[in-house]
Amino acid sequence: MKIDVKGPIISDENSAFYDYFNLPYTSPSVINDELSGKTDDIELVINSNGGDVYAASDIWTSLKSYSGKVTAKIYGMAASAASVIAMGADTLEMSPTARMMIHNSSTYGEGNHNDFDKISDVLKGTDKSIAQAYMDKTGKSEEEILDIMAQTTFYTADEALEAGLIDSVINFKNDNAEEAPLFENSNSGMIPQTVIDKFTTVALGAPISDDLVKNIADAVAKRLKNVDTHKPKNEQVNIDPFVF
Repeated sequence: MKIDVKGPIISDENSAFYDYFNLPYTSPSVINDELSGKTDDIELVINSNGGDVYAASDIWTSLKSYSGKVTAKIYGMAASAASVIAMGADTLEMSPTARMMIHNSSTYGEGNHNDFDKISDVLKGTDKSIAQAYMDKTGKSEEEILDIMAQTTFYTADEALEAGLIDSVINFKNDNAEEAPLFENSNSGMIPQTVIDKFTTVALGAPISDDLVKNIADAVAKRLKNVDTHKPKNEQVNIDPFVF
């Protein structure tokens, strides 16, 4: 059975927004629904720039717990949260044209210096938790993995093999092999939580006008093009989901 891990890695709570705009995504329920009640061998095809760190942790745990064999193949990019998911496979292969990237977790928020001290502590703890996935795969120490994450490290297939992050480089034996998609940027493609919250409030409370749909679609387009979203300054601390 083949399962695609493509688009941003998101929480189940935000999936309705992506469904409404017909945007690709991967969430825990998407993977868990495919795995539920099955024992067949799984082929996981990965091309994702990452996303929600806790959603990735959920999926990694599901893959590690699955009774059948899981073979993952990185065709394009396995960045940040997507690389964590890849670590959950029993066997991990990578296209010679693909890339992998691992780095520290991050988030957005507002507040005073005490708030940001707390956020910093949480992020450091999150990094240590996620490092376990890479440690489990490579056998490297926590210190080694955290140092690699801190440097925001990109790997070619050969470099990932040498680092112990993958088991083999895919050897295409004919000209009809699937071509890996181009990597355009390191943005995970996740929509800002403030946009999703606004959409959800309006969608549940009143009919959606054409103008509102256009405004939300414009915000989505800007985010996907890696344009910074304006955030209000003078509010109580408000943290977006951790991006990895």
